[in-house]
Amino acid sequence: MKDIFLVSPVKTPDNIREFCKKTNCREFYVYHHRFINDNFEYIEEYIKAAHECSAQIYVNFKHSIDEEEVSKTKKFIEFLHKTKVDGIFVNSYGILEIIKTMDLPFKVIIDSYFDIHNLCGIEFMEMFHKIDRLIITEELYIKNIEKIKKYAKIPLAIDTDNLPYFADDIIKSRAISAVIIKGKFANSNEILNAIKLVEKILAKPKMFKEQKLPFKHVRKSFYRTNHFCGEIQSAQGGDFKFANNIHKYEWKLKGSVLKKDVDYKSLKLPKINLRISSLEQLRELDKFILKLGFNPINSIEYGEVASTVDLYTKSFDDLVREVREFCKKHKIKLNLSTPRILIERDFDRVYELIRTLALESPKPSTVVVNNIGMWWAIINDLKLNDINLEIGSGINLLNSYSIKCLSNLHPIKAIDFSTLGDEENVISCIKKTRRLIPNKKMFIGGAKRVESIGLCPLNCDSAIVSRLSCSAPCHKGHWCVTDPLIEKTFPIMVDGFCKMHMFEEKIVQNFDKIPHYSNLGINEFIIDFSSIHSPLVPKILSNYLNTMQKISCLSQVC
Repeated sequence: MKDIFLVSPVKTPDNIREFCKKTNCREFYVYHHRFINDNFEYIEEYIKAAHECSAQIYVNFKHSIDEEEVSKTKKFIEFLHKTKVDGIFVNSYGILEIIKTMDLPFKVIIDSYFDIHNLCGIEFMEMFHKIDRLIITEELYIKNIEKIKKYAKIPLAIDTDNLPYFADDIIKSRAISAVIIKGKFANSNEILNAIKLVEKILAKPKMFKEQKLPFKHVRKSFYRTNHFCGEIQSAQGGDFKFANNIHKYEWKLKGSVLKKDVDYKSLKLPKINLRISSLEQLRELDKFILKLGFNPINSIEYGEVASTVDLYTKSFDDLVREVREFCKKHKIKLNLSTPRILIERDFDRVYELIRTLALESPKPSTVVVNNIGMWWAIINDLKLNDINLEIGSGINLLNSYSIKCLSNLHPIKAIDFSTLGDEENVISCIKKTRRLIPNKKMFIGGAKRVESIGLCPLNCDSAIVSRLSCSAPCHKGHWCVTDPLIEKTFPIMVDGFCKMHMFEEKIVQNFDKIPHYSNLGINEFIIDFSSIHSPLVPKILSNYLNTMQKISCLSQVC
């Protein structure tokens, strides 16, 4: 335990004094929102309390800094420059953009919301400012952490999320210097108890190996699978077991049919981007295009979530080549999307595969990047300089500073603006980045993602980290998870890395909003078929075309 120290949240300056008296913890953080609304000077009380106790205090800048808040945040960082605060936690690309020209006199700690778990991701972070510590994710892969520790010069830390289950391995690896306590705490006493418990876990890890933490931190998601206890953890509600809550699932949808007396080809149709996951969906799309008599689709995104039904019989690169031939046949642009999670063990192999596919003719129209390490590797590869890049939802952008952080390093062809929060925030971001991003996309139909992380719950074996050694039936139908506490069902997809992707049960069909979004500056619309059964593809596309025909009739009447 001498080599690993704790960093704890605090609610008040007095917490620091109390925790220093009752525990060995000497590093603390407080979230930035306590100071934003004309309350900058309040940080001085935290600094005073910490330094009285020979402790350190950090300000944690959360990821949820939208366009309205970003200017206040910048002013607060400038204010902190004049104080004796010990450091800041950074969770936003917007903050990286703000501090890159500053010579900050305090520590900069990269927090877990960036989801850094490979060396290229660390190299990217080091571009902006001297990094004093980095909180690494995918911490269950001990060998991954050990390899990163071997080559990275930055001290590594982890969150407490899964600490009891692998604390002994972490201590023996000597790769981690700090543990950051994360969770929702109703009061200061709960935080104090958390510190004491984590101290005990680090002191006697074997005794607490099966100890479930009484607090939880479901990072950047609503749901997270925990294979150690066979549970799905909910960010807002209660946790529930895998057992009896995973079922076969069939999507249901009332679909319209194409009208015989309508010339759909004469309609002024917007650009449509389909996210697909299976060859069967392509076969349904092929039949739909043949029946329609023309192709209404501008682009297809494929790669991030490839159906395990297809992966059961074919390699990923062969699947991409089949999708590419389909796109060539119908003159559809291919957007090749990449995984969100790429631990160091898999990084080089996956990067070389993406690189090969991106350079083969016919080349994809864009590469959709969902991992910041992959982004950094691509933009530093001279042979890929001419490849158009899109920022996928795996890289969290929430304000114009975040967008500029990446676009200042390399041109960005497209962004899905529906991931940037509410409509007001989207409008503000579009206005401030109008000239930077040619393709402004918006999710308009299909299955809406529910943010989730973790391995597939169809197999509750915590040792399963690859589909090659997994006997779960993910390739034998469609599946869903039911949250028994709120009585809601969530269809799930499993990718080639055995990662779970969760979706809302209701199929979105907001096609009537296309004119409104077009007026805001959106010029391409996403229909996400990732988790949807292939027979529903023509139904949803028929609903889309009939809605566009209705809009056309109304505009002519007006």
